[in-house]
Formats: sequence, structure tokens, C-alpha cells
Amino acid sequence: MKKVKILRFLSIVIILAGLLNKNIINSNASEINFRNIRNEDGLSQSTVETIIQDKKGYIWIGTNDGLNKYNGYEFKVYRHDDKLGKSIANNYIVDLQEDKNGNIWVGTANGLSKINTKNEEIKNYFSDKKRGNLSHNNIGDILITNNNEVIIGTSNGLDMYDKEHDTFKKILSKDNDLTSQYIRSLVQDKNGYIWAATKNGLNKIDLKNNKVEKFYSEPGKKNTLSENNLYGLYCDDEGYIWVGTYNQGLNKININTKEISIYKNNPNDENSIPGNYIRDIFKDNNNDIWVATDKGLAKLEKGKGTFKSYDSKIYDKNSLIGDEVFTIIQDKSGLIWVGTYSGISIFDPDNNIKHYKNNPLDPNSLSENAVHGIYEDKDGLVWVGTNSNGVNIIDRKDDKILHINKKTTSNAFSDDCINDITGKDNIVYIATNNGVNKVDKDKKTITVYNKKDGICEDNIRSLLLDSKGYLWIGTNDGVSILNTATDEIHDITGDLNKFGIDKLHAKVIYEDKDGVYWIGCFVNGGLIKIDPHRNIIKKYKSKDNDKRTISSDTVRSITEDKSGNLWIGTSYGLNKLDKNTEVFTRYTTYNGLPNNIIYGILPDEKNNLWISTNKGISKFDYKNKKFKNFGITEGFQGNEFNGNAAIKNSKGEMFFGGINGLNIFNPSQIQEKEYTPNVQFNDFEVSGNHYNNIDGMEFKHYENFLNVDVFLPDYSNVENVQYYYLLEGANDEWRKIDSNDINYNNLAPGKYTLKIKARSHNGNETKENSISFTIKPPFYKSGIAFILYLLIIIIIIYSYINRMKYLDMLVAKKTEELSQEMEISNELLQKVIELERNKNNYFINLSHELRTPLNVIYTTEQLITEFNKTGNGIEQEKLSQYMAVMRRNTKRLLTLINNLIDTTKIDHGKYKINLQENDIVYIVEEATLSLKDYIESKGIELIIDPEIEEKMIMCDAYEIERCIVNLVSNAAKFTPSGGKIEVSIKEVNDRVMISVSDTGVGIDPKYHDLIFDRFNQIVDAHAEVKGGSGLGLTITKHIIDLHNGEIYVESKVDKGCKFIIIL
Repeated sequence: MKKVKILRFLSIVIILAGLLNKNIINSNASEINFRNIRNEDGLSQSTVETIIQDKKGYIWIGTNDGLNKYNGYEFKVYRHDDKLGKSIANNYIVDLQEDKNGNIWVGTANGLSKINTKNEEIKNYFSDKKRGNLSHNNIGDILITNNNEVIIGTSNGLDMYDKEHDTFKKILSKDNDLTSQYIRSLVQDKNGYIWAATKNGLNKIDLKNNKVEKFYSEPGKKNTLSENNLYGLYCDDEGYIWVGTYNQGLNKININTKEISIYKNNPNDENSIPGNYIRDIFKDNNNDIWVATDKGLAKLEKGKGTFKSYDSKIYDKNSLIGDEVFTIIQDKSGLIWVGTYSGISIFDPDNNIKHYKNNPLDPNSLSENAVHGIYEDKDGLVWVGTNSNGVNIIDRKDDKILHINKKTTSNAFSDDCINDITGKDNIVYIATNNGVNKVDKDKKTITVYNKKDGICEDNIRSLLLDSKGYLWIGTNDGVSILNTATDEIHDITGDLNKFGIDKLHAKVIYEDKDGVYWIGCFVNGGLIKIDPHRNIIKKYKSKDNDKRTISSDTVRSITEDKSGNLWIGTSYGLNKLDKNTEVFTRYTTYNGLPNNIIYGILPDEKNNLWISTNKGISKFDYKNKKFKNFGITEGFQGNEFNGNAAIKNSKGEMFFGGINGLNIFNPSQIQEKEYTPNVQFNDFEVSGNHYNNIDGMEFKHYENFLNVDVFLPDYSNVENVQYYYLLEGANDEWRKIDSNDINYNNLAPGKYTLKIKARSHNGNETKENSISFTIKPPFYKSGIAFILYLLIIIIIIYSYINRMKYLDMLVAKKTEELSQEMEISNELLQKVIELERNKNNYFINLSHELRTPLNVIYTTEQLITEFNKTGNGIEQEKLSQYMAVMRRNTKRLLTLINNLIDTTKIDHGKYKINLQENDIVYIVEEATLSLKDYIESKGIELIIDPEIEEKMIMCDAYEIERCIVNLVSNAAKFTPSGGKIEVSIKEVNDRVMISVSDTGVGIDPKYHDLIFDRFNQIVDAHAEVKGGSGLGLTITKHIIDLHNGEIYVESKVDKGCKFIIIL
């Protein structure tokens, strides 16, 4: 242990005294951090003369080499190209405006363009009559009036758009109509008047009455313009016209009183407007006037008439990107965009965050930007440690900064690499790479503690001054405790090792409200709990697949909220530890954190947590489980912060240090914007082809590679916007993406709906946006193809089944032959005999049927021949009788032959019927009556009993008549004399039942299924007597089947038969 005497550090004492006596010049703590966009970021060219935001949220940027459409991630560049049919008129863009129809009007140095944002069609207008009739190709400004009129100012006058004829008409074209026809800027005031700034004066135009009021610069007179050569023009809502000049500053005109105020640069007054060349003027949502000059950006301070200037600093990446400012706009979220000669600067005018950083040209700034260790002492002095340049002491009352390092003070601290700072009252402890330095402000001494004094390691990483006055010292290799009352040091590393705790790289040490100590280890050592009340030492480590454990074993920060929850920042997210259940709850980027590396955690007065990360500051509203994220645009030093660089003072102010300086703010004064626009689709790429919109489109099966760009038109903190998507038809869960790009490869054919949403940097979730599209299947997957496949499969299955049946039959036969050869042979023989008998019987009957008419015909022919041989010949009456016999038998023979032909057609599936609407009752009655004489001649009673008079159905009348004749004829054959045949017709629901019953010999029920098979004609005692080919019932059955009807028989032996047809 070494104490440094007062005399040896007299220089430090003098500096500290000087600090307290406030003899140092003011620091330059900045109020605005600019986020800059350069040509290297994708901008087509650095000189930005005009910027607008369209209705969808895109930022359109006009440069000297092309038009840019920006969505926060990428630039789409529009350039003139002679080889393209659709390109803008010229690459030098001077003005942009959007009309109420969503068209973007682009003014260039050589023509005017109109872009239809729905389909990206571009129409160009030039000075010749056939291509637009502009007064000049050199566009000065574009005005979209309150009633959506388009007025163009050119180098040769004013032009008004004729929408009906899609051309322009010149207005006020005479030489004396305006102060000059060279128009540079146009605005419309709240009364509807048009103001035109020209190369030679200002004009107030009343288009309704065609009147013009002119304003000039008249030297020696009051209330005149400072100059006639005018550029910028702006009309505010308080009745003032702001006029920028080429070289004579800014003019403010009261519309009602015509009073003119002039603001010019005074080289001797730093609060005057910085430059006299004024290109643009803008009034923001806070009613602040911002002025674009050739010497930087200026803000008119309310009620003072003075200006606060912002210029470019080559050493400061967050300063204004360029001093020559062309244009200023404010987007829908409240951000201000500044177009300059060197690119674009973006900032939030509402930020209330103090930023201290290094300025190499200003000794009253931080000695270095990389901040490690922050402490505010009882006098309100802020001690700021740096990575390699010692300590800065800030007196915030007068913004004075004192540097203490080896360059400014000899033998100041043991090392200039500062890792942590803490203290109490007038004692300040500083952790360095070479021991702990104790600064006693009262005694004006510094005491150094290192390894020689008992600390386990000289490289001190963290400090904790606990409630009992003990200083806990965390190193890369263990923990030591300094008794601040006695200067005794105890190394507890060995004690911890006894509890199985090794790899003790103590990154952070914390004491909770219960007096329990928590040590966060940096290199996968986890979290250590030391409870001196219950003599408990415990380690908490992450476990795979157990989300109730700590999310990472690399711990960076620890704090406790008002509810007693312990919050642990790790290298993989934020953890809440319930000290009662010892269960961890994890929060990561998926829950809204901007980044998973947590450097510092500070609870505010409302118990919200403010968290420093590698992507800015995040406020966690624990009650509503919402993260709100902040970055450079809101005024923070940068996206990347540092460990051991987060404190909250007694006033509730928060201090966060990072790689680019120190931020100080009061959470209650931070304006949290709730602006949350709808997430938008930016671009669709389907298999290499780009589309503005694919909603409702159909694509071929090979067009199945989908790439979709989305964006949220809130540019405050683009890197902290989180996107989620769901593709219905492909997946069922929302997925988070780390970019704004959604990709799908090899999508299967089908109908899809792509849904997207986003979580803004303010923690709000947007509404869903969606599109639907279809990928059609290839032919081989189409419905027709599947029908063909089904048929083929059925055929294959059918063939396979038949083959299998055949094989099974062969196997069965073979097996049966081997086991019961004799029995099978007998059965096969009986089957063959039975089949032969049936066939023989069939052919016998058929031969009999054919022989009988042939014999009759032959016999009759012999009789006629014999009679003709006699001298008397044959009588006419006899001849007629014989010819009738021949005709009847010929007809019978023809019927048999037709039946054989029809049977052959049936076998080959070529039998056709002709369906027409017919009265079925009439057909049945007529067919039955045609057999009446024949039946009654056999002594059989014939009864026709229809229950309905008429019934129209679709049928083939000839074929149905044939069926009835067959059934009635069969009944007559097998009904003895004295019997009865009855034909009836009745309606059954929407069908017709026809029955033919007789009192004949009947049919055994076992033959009911065989009678319709010609080869299974029943052979019995009546067969030879009655005869018949057996074809009639076969044909009848097939005809009924073709009518989608049914036929069956009801009969018993000697009980007669009843044939029933249902159509």
C-alpha cells in the first residue's frame, strides 16, 4: 500500500481547486446527433437538392445524378437512359412533389417527369408542343396546390397542367406579368395565393382574378427585400412568407402588414445566421424555423431573433454531413431530413439528451470517446473514466471539463486505462489496469492498492462499495475485499474455490436490498450468489433446453428494481430472477430487445428499466412487457455502449457511456413517440422477375422462388425494427426475421397468403398486411392428370388383382391336385359334364328351334312343287294358305337369327338403345294385346290390368315392347290350357313396376339366377315339349340393364311364375 503525499500531488490539487472555482471555458456538449447517409451507403450521388416523403412512407431523394427511392434499407435509383423506353427526363433533379393521386412529379434540369407509383410508369414532359408544351425544359420548382392543381416554374415562366389533355399551358406569360419569368421557388399561402420567387423579385399571384403583386429590393427604402435574386421560399401557418436570397440572407414578410424582417450573417456575431445564401426554409412540428444556408444548418431561436448553428466537423461522424445545405423536410415520424452537398443528415428535433464527447480542437471536451466507469460525487462533479486517457471530471453547472491523466498531470493515477469508478462522500475509488486508486478530495491525496497490498490481481475490472463500507474489488482472476476503515485487504478467491467456484472473472459485483451479494462472471462463469446471513454460496448456470435458467453464463450487469426483482444482463439477453423461486425469465431480441448483449441496466422512478446494448438504448416497460428502443437519431452517442458505464444519480438522471462519449438524460423528459405506421411490401421477386404487387396473381409451377422485401416507414431507428411473417399454406407459426427480407425456395403448388407485421423501435406492434397468390401445379400434378393416374392405377390394381387371383387359383389348384387329386378330378369332370350338358341342351334347343321352321318351310315348298307338277296346278286359296305358313315360319326363323345376332352384340358390348320419352303404359298394353289372339287360341285367359292410365318415361319403345313380348310369350309356353296370364303396371315412387305372372309350371328357386343365362337354360320335363332357344330372357335382362332398371322372378314349382321389371 502506498500513500502519496500532498506536496507531490500539488498540481492535482490546484487543478481540482481551479475546477471548483470554475475557471475553465465552457464545454461543447452537443444537443443534436446527426445520422448521416452518404454515397457509400447507396445514395446515387451526394448532392441532394430535394427530398419528400410519399403517402406510403417512401423517402424520395433528388440528387445531381439520379432520383432515389429509399425505404430505410436500400435505394432504388431512377436514371435517364436513352435505351430504355421508360426512364426519367434527366438525372439532375431539382424538385420533387407528390400529388393527391399518388403521382411523383420530378423536376429536372432538362424536362419534367411523372411517376405512377402503382405501376412504375413514367411520363416525361418537355418544351415542344407534342411532348408537353413546357415553357422551358429547365425546371425551377413544382407546386401542388390545395385543389390538386400542378403548377411548374421554369426558367421561362409558369406552366399549369391540363389533366384532360395531359399537357401544360403557360400562364402569366407576358414580360411584365411577373417580376421575372425565371422562376426558382413556388408556395401557396393559407389564403390560396401563389407566391413565386424569381431571379428578379417576389410575386404574389391571385390566379382567380389574374392579379399579381410584386416585391422588389429597393435600396434606401424600408420594408423592401434584401435582394432581388431569390432562391428559397416558405409559407408558415402564422401568416409569414420566408424568402431566401442568393447573397443577402433571409427575409420574413408579414402577409397582412407587408412588414419585412431581414436576417443576415454577421461575422462578428456567432448567434447570427451562419450564411447569406439561403436555399430552403422549413418550420417543424415544434414551430421552430430551420434554415438551409451555404454555411450550415441554422435554427431560429424563438423570441430572440438569434440562430443556433450546426456545421460539419471532420472529426465528428455525428455532426452535420456537409455545410452547404439545399433542402429540409420533416417526415411523418417527426424526424428532420437535411439534404446537403455531401449527403443527407437526419435528426430528431425533440431529443433532450446531453452528449459529451471528444473534440480534438477543443480542450474543454472529453479526453477520449470510449467511456469506462462513471460516478457522480456529493458535489455534483461527474467522474468519467476512459479506455486509455484517464479520468474526466465534469462540472455540469458551467459545463467545464478537467482531464486527469499522465499527459496532463504527472504521477496522477497508477494507470490511464480506467475500468470502473465508485465512491462515497469525498472519497472516490477508481479501478484501472494497474490497481485501485483512492482519491481523497478532502486530504488532496491519492492512494494506490495493488497486488502487493493483497489484491488477487492488478487488472481491476469492477468495484462495489457496499452498505457496510467494504470495497469489493473484482479482477480477471478473483475477488478481494478492502476494509475502507482499516485499509485491510482480504482475498476471498480461495474461499470461493472451496465451494467449487473457479474461473472467477468478476465483471460486475452487486449488493441487493437484503444484503446479499451477486457476482457476475464474464468468461462463462455464470452468476454467483453470496448470502452472508445464511452462509450460502451458490452458482447459477445456463442449462440447455431449460428456459427457467439464466440465458447465458457471461454476465455483464446486475441491478434490482423496486419490486425486489433481480435483473441480470448477459451476452444473450436480459434475465429476471425471482429470488424466492430462483426461476429466471428470459427476454431477448425476439421479445423486442434491439440486441442481446446487455451492458447496463438502470430502473427509473416508474420501475421501467433502461438498458444499454450494442444497438442503442432500450426502455423496458415491465408492466406492459414492451421494449422501446432509441439510437443515434434520438441523440444517443451511438449504437454501441460499454460495460461499467451506467449510473443513476439522486435526481433520477441517467448516465450511459459508450464508444462515442457520454449521454446524460432524465427519463421523464424523453419524448417517446407513439407513431407506428403500417408495415409495407416493398418489392416482390418471383424466380428472377420483379413485381410491385403480386396480390391475386397466379404463377406457373416452376415460378416458385419467392423473395419479398418489406419495410416500416419509420426511419428513427431502422436497425431496431423487428419483422414477423406468416405464409399460410406453408407454415402455421409467425416467424421473426433479422432483416427486412423474406425468402422461400421451391414452394409447392397451392394457394398462399403472406402476412407480415412489425414491431417498431417504440415497442408497438403494427397492423398486419397481407397478399395472396397461387402457384399452379404442373400438368402431371393437375386434376386431369390425377384422373388419368387414377384410371391407370385402377387398371393396374385390377390387373394385379386378377393376376393374383389367377396365381392364387393356380396355387390352390396345384395344392388341391397334390392333396386330393382324385376328388378334384371328379369334381372337374362333373363340372365339364354339366357344362357340356348345358351347352348340348342349349344347342339341342337351338337346333330344334331352327329345324322346326325350316322343316315347315321345306315341307310347304314340296307341297307347292308337287301341286304345280299336276295339270291343274294349285288353287289360289291353297297357295295363299301355304304362303302364310311359310311367311310365319320364315318370320320365326328370322327372329331366332336376330336373337343370335343380338346375343353376339351383347357379348361384345355393342348393343345400343335409343332413349326417348314414351308412354310406358301404352307400350305395355299394345305389346300384350298383339299376343291376345295367340294366347286365347291356346285356351289361356289373358288379363291386362294397368293401375295408371299414363306414365311418360325415357325408354326405347321398341326394346321395351320386345321385352314384354318375350315375357308374355314365355308365359304362354309354360301355362297349360285353362290357365291365366296377368300383366299389370303400377307406379312406385318415381319409378314404374311392370309384372307378368302366369299359372304355369313355375321355376324352382334354385334356378332363379340361372334363367337369364343362355347357357344355363333349365332342362326339365317340359323342355322338349315347349322348346325355345333360351335367348329371350338373356336379351330381356340386358335391355332392362341398359335402361338402368332391374328384372327378377318370383316363382315356385307348380305355383306359376311372376316376372317383375322396374324402370
